[in-house]
Amino acid sequence: ATTYRLHIAIDLINLSLHQVEVTTDKEGENLDHYTLAAGDVVLIDRGYNQPKTLVPFIDRGGDVVLRYNVHSMNLYEDGEGDDAGRLVKIDWYTRLRKLGKRPSCVPVWLCHGNKRIQGYLHAIPLPEEKAAQARRKAKQRAKDKGRNPSTEALCLSEWVLIFTSLPPEVLCTTTASALYRVRWQVELVIKRLKSLLNVDELRAHKGSKLAELYLHGKLLYAAVLEKMTQSRFANAKRKLDNPRRLTDWRLWKTVA
Repeated sequence: ATTYRLHIAIDLINLSLHQVEVTTDKEGENLDHYTLAAGDVVLIDRGYNQPKTLVPFIDRGGDVVLRYNVHSMNLYEDGEGDDAGRLVKIDWYTRLRKLGKRPSCVPVWLCHGNKRIQGYLHAIPLPEEKAAQARRKAKQRAKDKGRNPSTEALCLSEWVLIFTSLPPEVLCTTTASALYRVRWQVELVIKRLKSLLNVDELRAHKGSKLAELYLHGKLLYAAVLEKMTQSRFANAKRKLDNPRRLTDWRLWKTVA
């Protein structure tokens, strides 16, 4: 099979392609694939729970809004009592049980090497119907692996956890929750690339120059389509911060 990986960044206001990088399927998700600067705010999913790339980016003046995965990245808090004066790893199972199904913002530290970054963990409980659905999925995942789900896993599945370096005065828990749902727009961009431009269909062998040419040619075509829709439908109110009269799906299909 011919397999490559597209790393895509989009502008969530204009819903336009901001940057695309093509790598082999050996390259995973991380912020180093993108050209980012101080003042940028990136909205990213669980695959980016990587202190080695998050800490340097935030330290340079960037900010992140990240779906937190407790199994991929540790967060810390200031110790008390015998642990005073040092950072202590947070046990999220215990902490969430104490919250009592209340949306909360917990100050945390994100660490890598000798650097530590102040951050905030927004914990949002799922409505009971969605929590039940999340528990069923957790049980099925455990069953597929031949084991029973732990009490901790079932508890964690009932929450949406969002880590951010933005202070709550700038991004409160309610807004963080609403903002993260906007990340679905990235999935819609990928779906358009596949459904309208067949970007995932490569008629070449993996590693060949023809495969790279074929894939980059399709991405160039996508960029041209986007520029054409921007110039021809500039007044169609397509920005995400306004009511939209037209969707990018219909525009892309018409122009293509």
